[in-house]
Amino acid sequence: MVVDVREPDEYAYEHIAGVKNIPLRRLGGALAEISKDQDVYVMCQSGARSMQAYQLLQSSGYSRLHNVEGGLNAWKAKGFPVERSKGPIPIMRQVQIVAGTLALIGGVVPGGRWVAAIVGAGLIFAGVSGICMMANVLGHMPWNKLKPGAATGGSACGVGPKSCG
Repeated sequence: MVVDVREPDEYAYEHIAGVKNIPLRRLGGALAEISKDQDVYVMCQSGARSMQAYQLLQSSGYSRLHNVEGGLNAWKAKGFPVERSKGPIPIMRQVQIVAGTLALIGGVVPGGRWVAAIVGAGLIFAGVSGICMMANVLGHMPWNKLKPGAATGGSACGVGPKSCG
């Protein structure tokens, strides 16, 4: 069994066929969905969240565990196939694009330093609190409105203020 612990919007954007999506934040409450009698491979985008999932599963009595080192990035780098949706890119990539654009504009446009300062303050707040206001706003944009269960393996694809965490 392969478990992808990325968020539903990340999984909906691209994933390996046949992989079960159980977000890391929900994994502790979904242990009944994962059998202890089989090999379990955990993966994410790069390997950081899957290591957290590995440790959680190990502490919950799972012994046949494998962390997919490098995650989906390594999988794609080796040229293996992924399924992609035609939906929006993951919310955190949208945040990076918008924040980067605003910071660049603030640094280039005369008198626009306040824009870069506001974006910087927002990023600091998001990092300290785990609440990303920009992700919350972007999550309510029309292009991010996915139907519940669409391309997420049955999970609703909701985006909320805790999406940064």
